[in-house]
Amino acid sequence: MSIYNETGLSLCARGFSRAVFILTFCLAWPLAVAAQSDSARALFADNKAGILQIRIIDLTSGSKSAIGSGFVVSDSGLIATNYHVVQMAAEKPDQYRIEYLSAEGELNHLKLVDVDVINDLALVKADSEMPPELPLAVAEPPIGMPVYALGNPLDLGLTVVPGTYNGVNQTSYHPRVHFTGSLNPGMSGGPTLNQAGEVVGVNVSTAGNQISFLVPVAALQQLITEYRVRGHEVDDIRQRIAQQLLADQDKKFTRLLALDWPTLALGEAVVVNELKPFIKCWGGSNSASTKAQFLSADRTCRSEDNIYLNAKFNSGVIEHQFFWLQADQLNTVQFYAYYERLFSDFAPGNKGTEKDLGDYQCDNQFVRAESDLQSNRGRTTKVVFCARAYKEYPELYDIVFLQGTVDDSQATFVSHFTLAGVSQKNAKAYARKFMGVSKWQ
Repeated sequence: MSIYNETGLSLCARGFSRAVFILTFCLAWPLAVAAQSDSARALFADNKAGILQIRIIDLTSGSKSAIGSGFVVSDSGLIATNYHVVQMAAEKPDQYRIEYLSAEGELNHLKLVDVDVINDLALVKADSEMPPELPLAVAEPPIGMPVYALGNPLDLGLTVVPGTYNGVNQTSYHPRVHFTGSLNPGMSGGPTLNQAGEVVGVNVSTAGNQISFLVPVAALQQLITEYRVRGHEVDDIRQRIAQQLLADQDKKFTRLLALDWPTLALGEAVVVNELKPFIKCWGGSNSASTKAQFLSADRTCRSEDNIYLNAKFNSGVIEHQFFWLQADQLNTVQFYAYYERLFSDFAPGNKGTEKDLGDYQCDNQFVRAESDLQSNRGRTTKVVFCARAYKEYPELYDIVFLQGTVDDSQATFVSHFTLAGVSQKNAKAYARKFMGVSKWQ
């Protein structure tokens, strides 16, 4: 194997006369590639029988509507996959069924027995005899170690994708393993193996450019343990999901509300800074423009977590937005026209449809703190608090919160947050803390 530059000349060939380290690289590179290729072939041969294509069959047409991957995790026929792979059958069992196709061409039905919607995991069970299970790793590989994702991309058959284990992503509330390799549609739910053939993660998503993510094997082990302790399949999958969503949001918001929220100046206002490690921020302004009629500075913060409920409905997102506007060159009418456009352009930060969500119900108020009234200082703000209910998951809501100052015709501060899948109690507590931190001084 040669490494080529843009002219097509072998860098290794050119490098012999340059430096010893280039010679070393030229010799070592093919050996490393060959070793990785040998490992991939061995893992494929040893484990292909336990890795399955998971099919979602439309009962009316008798044809597959979606495919993914799964793998055997017990000798009793238990198989792991992603929740998003089997979601249609979980939601509409009268319309869809789950099947598997083995490497040997065997086709048989599967039954959904448990889910972990937070970590996008599902357990399905076969009544037929299954090959030996794939062992689950008891420890994480060292960062930088080769690992191998297996699955059925694009209905092309079982494929091995070599990559690198980069540890658990520290910027996501729900742990995900950073895998340097290309996961393609159809590989979701398949295993990623270390060189010993142990499962270190479950394929779940890709961000492109050789960046993909895995569900840590510890989350799968927890789901398997819960299923075995219970001793039977889940009676009501939707109720199981509702319980998981409620528990997860309560744990998350308890943790977030207990933090000491850091602040950052934006114009003459103070806003919430990054809530590390889960909520990251970006900002911008038009301060470099010589043609701008007003000064505009903004800051947007967002969590990286999305809980998949269906193809058009995600939950779990937290988003903050802040805007500082100063317009010495605009008259009052012009300024407020722009202000109203800004105030009306906000939208929820998560996907959802009327099938899944009710209509927003909003409360509008003008607010001024008691301390400001006594001192005749501070600002009057227009506050809008909107909530829409989850139709299938009681006690959960999407929240849109807006506040904007209204007592200065030349400058304003607007702040906004959206919460997806939160209880009323946690939404109100979050709003109180947000208003106490984000304000025009």
